[in-house]
Amino acid sequence: MPSRAVTGLVLVVVVGVGWGLLAPASKVLFASPGFDGLSLAVARAAWALPIYLLALSVTWRLDPPRLDAGRWAAVIAAGLIFGLLITTLFSVASAHTSVAHISFLVGMSPVTNTAAAAVVFRIALGRREWTALVLGIVGVALLALTHANDRAGIFGDALMVAWLACFAAYACALRYVGARVSTRLLMSMMGVVAMGSLLIAGALAGAGGAIAHVADSAPVAWWFFGEVVLGSMIVGQTAFAAAIRRMGVATATIGAEYTALAVGVIASLGAHERWTPLTVVAGAIFCCALAATFAPIPWLTATERRAA
Repeated sequence: MPSRAVTGLVLVVVVGVGWGLLAPASKVLFASPGFDGLSLAVARAAWALPIYLLALSVTWRLDPPRLDAGRWAAVIAAGLIFGLLITTLFSVASAHTSVAHISFLVGMSPVTNTAAAAVVFRIALGRREWTALVLGIVGVALLALTHANDRAGIFGDALMVAWLACFAAYACALRYVGARVSTRLLMSMMGVVAMGSLLIAGALAGAGGAIAHVADSAPVAWWFFGEVVLGSMIVGQTAFAAAIRRMGVATATIGAEYTALAVGVIASLGAHERWTPLTVVAGAIFCCALAATFAPIPWLTATERRAA
């Protein structure tokens, strides 16, 4: 295997493990005193912000940005969406629904990102995209049915559906910025805006209680700093950006999401979460939606060939 391919594979695995362990790490922290969904998100911002500020001070000097007003607005919008919405929604949802449900719904992000990009950038949706979207809607409906008598679970799944919409908007904003700024500088700027805005909002809401509890015990410190701050965010986001440069957006996203999905499912089974038959069926449908989006299936690619 060529060294470039090996490097890409390693980066994708790093991203997938970092993203896939975020939900189970959140569950461990929620079982500790001082943590809930909102306070965990604010604590993450408080400890990640200094790292992003340091990275920004270095990358800005190495490669100053040359962006027009519209792209500056897109960077700021991406940061606000990631901090105030994506980070908060995921953290609060993790407190209400299962690791399995979170993993399956996060695995849908390539499908929803593709659909959002088609709308924003005026790209016609083909048979492949419509098939994936329909399968995704069916999967979400089945997951909702597993929580028929569990309002908290339905609330958590609903937050993750909102997370999918916000993540799609975030991806479109980053795509609009384009290659006019280095990936390292872009992620540093976005991280400062995201974590800074979330920390300010959390402080105003009085939700900073968990900041002082991140080192209450060795397991809490390990999961918080090792996974919530570094693994899923600093290392995961940087590795994902590097994977995109080496493998392209589609390949890097597919590899990262499939790896994250596998890690999440394994973590769910390891935690002995209860899986209903509907959960299994919904998971299989989500996998079919991902396959419909990216796999070379003749029936789905027929319209693409005619369009070409």
